[in-house]
Amino acid sequence: MAQDKDKLREYRGLIRRDIDELDKRLDTIEEKIDKLNSMLEKHIEFIDNTYEGLKNPIKFATKILGGR
Repeated sequence: MAQDKDKLREYRGLIRRDIDELDKRLDTIEEKIDKLNSMLEKHIEFIDNTYEGLKNPIKFATKILGGR
């Protein structure tokens, strides 16, 4: 009976360590995702701002060239 309790305690320790390791890995993944998301948002904002400045010239050129 004591041997079973020792094995159970050992398995619980292993499971706890595995959970802790997974938690650390998830934190790392979350940090990387947050960084990539920030970079992507900045890039999209840059593209939106660049396109905004080109919209009117594109509309003007489209009118001149007979587009709708």
